[in-house]
Amino acid sequence: MQIERCGILILNKPSDWTSFDVIAKARGIMGTRKLGHSGTLDPMATGVLPIFIGRATKAVDMQIIKDKEYIAVFKLGLNTDTGDITGEIINQRPVSANKEKVLAEMENFKGEIKQYPPMYSAVKVNGQPLYKLARQGVTVERKQRTAIIKELEMLDHNEDENTYTIRVLCGEGTYIRTLVEDIGENLGCGAVLTSLTRTKACGYSLEDTITLEDLQKARDEDRIDELITDVDTVFMHLDRIDLTEELAVRIMNGARSRISKPDGDYRVYYQDKFYAVANVTDKKMSVVKLFIDKEN
Repeated sequence: MQIERCGILILNKPSDWTSFDVIAKARGIMGTRKLGHSGTLDPMATGVLPIFIGRATKAVDMQIIKDKEYIAVFKLGLNTDTGDITGEIINQRPVSANKEKVLAEMENFKGEIKQYPPMYSAVKVNGQPLYKLARQGVTVERKQRTAIIKELEMLDHNEDENTYTIRVLCGEGTYIRTLVEDIGENLGCGAVLTSLTRTKACGYSLEDTITLEDLQKARDEDRIDELITDVDTVFMHLDRIDLTEELAVRIMNGARSRISKPDGDYRVYYQDKFYAVANVTDKKMSVVKLFIDKEN
């Protein structure tokens, strides 16, 4: 039996699971087919993976907070075919870099940088995901993409092991594996990612997450709804409008309404229930996205 829910599950993705594996597991636990996620994580990675449920999937492409934060550990002196420790080693080089040299090189990667998408990624070339080509041993030319590194700091290091832990705050579309590889290449020794945790995404943090085990336990105890975050948390940057009954009916029917509000987008409510994101232009309000079932 399909259960109609609307909201966001902020999951902590386990290691060795793909983002799609997590979606499939959550779908089975909740008995809800309509799920979407924001920001794919590599199988090796863990951390914040927001899952959008039911009508909340409409909000996936409406998020204004697109920055993501990661804690990454990398090891100098190695290159693998995947850019992380799960791949096959294709090169080993001696390491002369120390903490001071790594810190100095990290400075070159702050701000706007250029990256080539890794072959083991979901980027499509001629309609084919790169990772599928990579599994066939095929390497294709990729175009550079712009990425924004807003903050980059070293949290820990072990020069004996040539390992370094960094925190990265970046814009969407940034490849941490590629960042690590590029730092390693500039240091002349190569580098591979050995662990990766996404600590912030879509305005949610690791402290907000639950595990799949938490979700299963909640289903067994019939309290899944307690774990679901309201979809309007995506839009808290917008001012709020509380509707009259007449305006609520018009919003539900997709009709434009006159309202004395400045131009812009708003989150709108009726009887304290989130209805929609609406736009006001020239004192006329219209629906951008409706998040309530018209039958309700």
